[in-house]
Amino acid sequence: MRYLTDNPLPDGIYSEAEAAIIRYAQKSTRLEPIDEDTYGNLESHFSREQIVDICLTVGYSNVINRFHATFLTDIDEQTLTEVEAGNSKSGSCPIPLPAMPG
Repeated sequence: MRYLTDNPLPDGIYSEAEAAIIRYAQKSTRLEPIDEDTYGNLESHFSREQIVDICLTVGYSNVINRFHATFLTDIDEQTLTEVEAGNSKSGSCPIPLPAMPG
C-alpha cells in the first residue's frame, strides 16, 4: 500500500499489472484524461471485462469517498479503532487520516 500516491511509482515495488492499475486509479481519481498509454498498459495485462471491473471499482470508490467528504459522515468507534490500528502497522496506507470535526 506504500507509494500509492507517488508519481512516478518507484521501480520494483509493484508488478507491471499492479502498476498499471495504480496509474489508472491515480489519473481517474485526479479526473485526468485516460490516455492511450494508460489504457494500453491496462490492456496488456487485463481483458476488456477486467478493465471494466477496474474502472467501476475505482469509480465507485471515488463516489463513496466524495460522498463521505461532502457530508462529513460519522465513523463508528469500532471502525475508527480498526483504521487507527491499521495505520500504526508497518506497510499500511501512507495517506493520513483526515482530521475529525469537533
